[in-house]
Amino acid sequence: MSALNEMITRGRIHLELGKNEDAIVYFDLALELDPENAIAWGGKGIAFVNLGMYDEALECFDKAISYDAELAFAWEGKGIALMRKGRVEESIPFFDMALKIEPRFARAAQNMALALEKLGRKDESEKYRSLAESLRYSGG
Repeated sequence: MSALNEMITRGRIHLELGKNEDAIVYFDLALELDPENAIAWGGKGIAFVNLGMYDEALECFDKAISYDAELAFAWEGKGIALMRKGRVEESIPFFDMALKIEPRFARAAQNMALALEKLGRKDESEKYRSLAESLRYSGG
């Protein structure tokens, strides 16, 4: 395994363990090796979301998307950060883009449902909630 992949893997493991500050350290080490690595930028963004540092997360997701516009989790992450900042309406296109890139992305469908529900768009919300459930049951 390359040093870059090892740092990204360690960052992901620390995210899964809820050790977000440590995850940021590993993603930063990965970014020292490859400053344009979209996955490392996206992982760092997730850690910042988990820490409630939404402005920093948005910067990371913007960089991730600029280096790889097909990285669905970065689009979804940006939507989550916006939603948590109370910018729910603005989050919708980001969940939509994540689902366009990866139509079987259950978590993005669930977050789209949540955003639509917060906006009082119950019928649309239910459509995405059903999609998320069907994707989870089918392994999506």
